Amino acid sequence: MGCGASKSAVYYNESDNAWEEVVRSIKVTGRGGVKKELVISRRLWKTVRIFVSSTFLDFHAEREALVKGVFPDLRDWCQKRRLHLVECDLRWGVPKESTSETTVRTCLSEIDRCKDDNVMPFFLNMTSERCGWIPQKNEVPSALVDQYKWVFGLSLTEMEIVHGAYRIDNPNALYLIRDKSFLEQIPQEHMKDFVDENAEASVKIVTLKRKLTERFPKSRIKTYTCEFDGLDTETNKVKLKGLENFCKMVFQFFKERIGQQYPLDDSPADPYQQQKDAHEAFMNLRGTLVLGRDEIIQRIEDYITSPGIDVPLLVLGGAGTGKSAIMARVADQIAKKALLKNIPGAGSKGWHVFYHFIGATPKSTDTEIMLKRLLREIGAVNDSNMPADFQTIVQTTQSALANNNTRPVIIFMDALNQLDEEKNKLNWIPTKLAPQVRLVTSMIDDSVPHKSFQLRTTKAQEIKVTPLDREARKEIVYERLIQYNKKLDDKQMNNLLSRPSSENPLWLSIACEELRVYGLFEQLDDKINELKDGLIELLEHNVLKRFEKEHGGHLLKATLCLLETSANGLLENELLCLLANESIVNAKDLEPADKDNFDEKDPRQYGRLPAARWAEVYRALKPFLRPFGDCNEGRLDFYHRTLSKAVRKKYFKNADDNEFDEDSDPIYIMWNRRLAKFFQYETNLDRKIEEYPIHLSRIHDKERLTAFLLNWDVIDKLYDYEFSSKLIYYWSKTGDLTGMLSAYKELLEDLEKGFKSKDIIAQRYVKVGRIFMQASQNEAAREIMEKAKSRQIALGEAPARMVEIYATLAEIWQDIVKLKYEFISRDQLTELKPAIDYGRQAYAIRKTMTGDKAKFKTGVCLLKLAFDLHNWHRAGGTSEFKSTVALDEAKTYVDQALIIFKELKDEGHLAEAYMTQALMEPDGDIQQKKHYEDAMNASLQSYGEYHILTGRISCNYGIYYEGKGQAYEAFKLFKRFYEINLEVLGPEHPKTVSAKNIISEPQYARIDAELSAGGDGNNAALNEVADDDSSDNDSALDDAEAVSNDSDDDNSGSDSAHGSGTDSP
Repeated sequence: MGCGASKSAVYYNESDNAWEEVVRSIKVTGRGGVKKELVISRRLWKTVRIFVSSTFLDFHAEREALVKGVFPDLRDWCQKRRLHLVECDLRWGVPKESTSETTVRTCLSEIDRCKDDNVMPFFLNMTSERCGWIPQKNEVPSALVDQYKWVFGLSLTEMEIVHGAYRIDNPNALYLIRDKSFLEQIPQEHMKDFVDENAEASVKIVTLKRKLTERFPKSRIKTYTCEFDGLDTETNKVKLKGLENFCKMVFQFFKERIGQQYPLDDSPADPYQQQKDAHEAFMNLRGTLVLGRDEIIQRIEDYITSPGIDVPLLVLGGAGTGKSAIMARVADQIAKKALLKNIPGAGSKGWHVFYHFIGATPKSTDTEIMLKRLLREIGAVNDSNMPADFQTIVQTTQSALANNNTRPVIIFMDALNQLDEEKNKLNWIPTKLAPQVRLVTSMIDDSVPHKSFQLRTTKAQEIKVTPLDREARKEIVYERLIQYNKKLDDKQMNNLLSRPSSENPLWLSIACEELRVYGLFEQLDDKINELKDGLIELLEHNVLKRFEKEHGGHLLKATLCLLETSANGLLENELLCLLANESIVNAKDLEPADKDNFDEKDPRQYGRLPAARWAEVYRALKPFLRPFGDCNEGRLDFYHRTLSKAVRKKYFKNADDNEFDEDSDPIYIMWNRRLAKFFQYETNLDRKIEEYPIHLSRIHDKERLTAFLLNWDVIDKLYDYEFSSKLIYYWSKTGDLTGMLSAYKELLEDLEKGFKSKDIIAQRYVKVGRIFMQASQNEAAREIMEKAKSRQIALGEAPARMVEIYATLAEIWQDIVKLKYEFISRDQLTELKPAIDYGRQAYAIRKTMTGDKAKFKTGVCLLKLAFDLHNWHRAGGTSEFKSTVALDEAKTYVDQALIIFKELKDEGHLAEAYMTQALMEPDGDIQQKKHYEDAMNASLQSYGEYHILTGRISCNYGIYYEGKGQAYEAFKLFKRFYEINLEVLGPEHPKTVSAKNIISEPQYARIDAELSAGGDGNNAALNEVADDDSSDNDSALDDAEAVSNDSDDDNSGSDSAHGSGTDSP
């Protein structure tokens, strides 16, 4: 059997009757009928489990061959197909003193896990001449009898077969029957390990073999032979030889079945859809049991369906009050109604429902990933124009949620307070939502996000998640316990519900689990009294303490600390390797060994933790672990942050502080050191990149972090054409961005010395050049890109590569101009010349390329080139290239860009093109006004009121009216410019300060005062720019001009200085 040796020698001569009962319990009977094969296509990593079923003593040799030979080979094959193989070999870890219930539950629940992960379990049974333990009626609790449809008279091994394969006609099950001829060679004193002494055993074996052949095809029932090979000198166990065919049959069968069930889909994956699927699965799971919250759910639905809503709805409550369950339930209900178009207010389009739950995926706390998915789902951006940097993503999201033209959308965002702190500024949520946008978000009250909402002038709506009423709490307790055939009497129920913390659903659920696993009913009252009030206190003093006592002590502590310290959770395979190392599991805190050299040994050499020992830990932690990560690839992490806090408080030294300090906690640093050492030897580069640099940063190992970032494979993985944010972030953690320059230059030099492929060398020069540019190291970037250009020309001017080199060099020179000069002057001409030349060369190639993406890049290229040419015109030009010629060329390029963006129906970039077109017209010309109006309409259509481009257009349009002497019209636009910057950038941003200075100029201050007093602002005396204000006005002009040349990289449009000038695209 899969769990334990023979415990009882009681065998019944009723095996046929027992198997007939099994047959009657099968819903769909028959053999050899037409059956649809299970095929689960996938792109990302997936966990595959193989359950090994047999008696123990007589199959020691086979299990050794599996664990040491077959499974490692199969695991290597799986890894090449993005599969994690976990074998469930339960030889060790089921203690001899375990109760019958524990033994049975351990075995069959592991098969349940295999079903959960793989639907049809990958199941291997080995049968010979032993039956194993046959539980008697008093040894299997009624709950297990009902749960597994237990058939008395069968051995536990037979019940494994019944549960894992027989009843479901499992195509992934292989049965290997060992020929008994080898027994003739076995010494008599060891015969008891291979043959049951009970005379009835042979009857049961014959019956089992017959039932297998009746149920399954011959292709899944194999017989193999082996020979006696003496005794092991250390263990005195029988050794067998001739198992090569056995090993080959196992390997080939599971290789074929795994490959057939999980074919690898190599077509391009849609990561956004995969994320959505994971959040939907989480929503369905979390929203199943929500009691006593009907009123709150109705209030949320009322918010969604009510007209005139323009602010978010905050669902507030303390940790564990059930906010996530409420959000999941109402999101699920609303999504179903939206699908049927049963929610009013969205017209014929209907509402789109977006939902995001912390814990649904390993990176669910990443604000940037969440916002990108939101923007894509509502159609605000597509793959070709997805913003590259986080600030642009924030601005685009804010504009989309305030834009009247955005697709009607209902947004559910759970646990806003758990998003990454450094990016969780909430500036992506506009002060005023568009009429067709609803935003429901949950958070802990008085958390940082909640306080941010409270500081806003326009207040969000709030719903407080109040404590559960008594009836709801009573129902939760009943539902939690009755599934295990347990319930409390009235006195016990009253005792439990009298605890103040029972009003918290999470506390109550955990308390029920603590009571469920407690075995002494007569002492249950004392157990209830021992439950600590407070969620963290319950976890720390009851749950974790019990876990340590019952489930491995040091082993469980190590698991908790490793999970808490990991950057993105750990794969089960990784934990099995880490926990197999006794020096990690049993070491005292801060042993000197933790400071030893990293290169000592690969931690994987210690093998893997036995499956049964891990199963015990996993079963204990399972209620607190989130569902496996993206696409069930097998990642484990805490579901709720409260457990994370409890682990830190119990196991880390300074966790009692209000602020946990990662830099000073010695225990935290120690566990990071252990994980850094483990991932140093990781061969899966994607996984290594997720964890290794994070741990090196936390332990301040700048030397190893630098060495890691100098690996070309790592550079290739972390490089992003638009912005390599992670790569630059990790370099900043080395403390020396300038060190990156010399290190990468040296890396390129070494590459040229020892690498033969000049083609790859040229490509890597381009990558390094763009990385330098992204890090604002422009001189170094220019030097590297010039070398990239010369090397690519020497190889042959491949257009697709040359255009990116020319475009990058143009971008570098534009950045140099922007950073070097505050105002337009003739001094700029030296740097503008190469920017224009490279821009022309890039355009000459881009215009020959086909496809919408190439067309889009061509349009952007034209706008940037037009901007540089216009600045050349404003700077006065040269005798060789006159300013008027430059202006004419610029206008031609803008006209071409307009045609492109109209064809692409890209209103956002069309707005930028119209604005650039307006700036090239004579000041005050009627055509300039028309272009500004076109730009404003296109920007409002694409981005809405509160977007940085709408603000730029407002500023430039205001300058037009100011030049015409119409101060009132100018003031309205400058005021709008200020309000947009205040909303999007915040009060301290230089552009906001500059905009405020403009509307504070005397003539505009007078208009503002008259409007505030109830006037119309059109007083003739106020509505002209007075000569005596000129000195103050010049000061404001200077303030605006200082901002005008400081561009944002999100737009290729222009932003005039107050009075003159444009901003770089």
